[in-house]
Amino acid sequence: MPVTERDQLGEWGLPTTICEAEVVEDTGIRAIVAPAHAADWSGVEVDRKYRTGFEVGDGLTDDSYVTGVTSADGTRARAYPLSVVWWHEIVNDTFDGPLLVTFCPICQSGMVAERCVDGVETTFGVSGQLWQPPQIRAETAKVDGRVFGASATDGEAEARNSGNLVLYDERTRSYWSQFLARAICGEREGDRLRVAASTVASWGTWRTEHPRTDVLLPPPHSTAL
Repeated sequence: MPVTERDQLGEWGLPTTICEAEVVEDTGIRAIVAPAHAADWSGVEVDRKYRTGFEVGDGLTDDSYVTGVTSADGTRARAYPLSVVWWHEIVNDTFDGPLLVTFCPICQSGMVAERCVDGVETTFGVSGQLWQPPQIRAETAKVDGRVFGASATDGEAEARNSGNLVLYDERTRSYWSQFLARAICGEREGDRLRVAASTVASWGTWRTEHPRTDVLLPPPHSTAL
């Protein structure tokens, strides 16, 4: 990556001062760092906020939307309910290796990637900052399949380029644009995350196609930062 590009990436979007902003330690949005999984939510006590409201729908019914991933050999599958990721925005998991599942409610944008920085496993958190990528780069990210549009109530929602989730990695404290799957500030500026294959589907469809799937459980079953 040319030095000039690495030095200017954060300034290309809005706000141009993103790299001067500090991580907000208590945003009220807590990334999941120790996820728990089960075959479904039956018999599990789930907080009402994960089941009620237009933004999250009914939680995990056949009509609820999930982001699903499968193992490389096709023998395992896992689903992440958007009703949970809507609240927490980041899930640090392990599935065929370190896995990062993200969702930005403002942008209706999802991104799934390997949870590594410079080849080393790390944990990602919510910075509390928002950053709007340049429009041409946002459109390219959609065309390239680095980001997808969805919501807890619409599996084909349009990903919107607005104030986008900024992640930070605990290893280098670099800032990463969720929409671009790319570092915009810090030591790793200009680097890209290795995006992983994922699918948005209703829980009913996903479970029919992957009958042995497991699914993310919301806190307190999973642990959040």
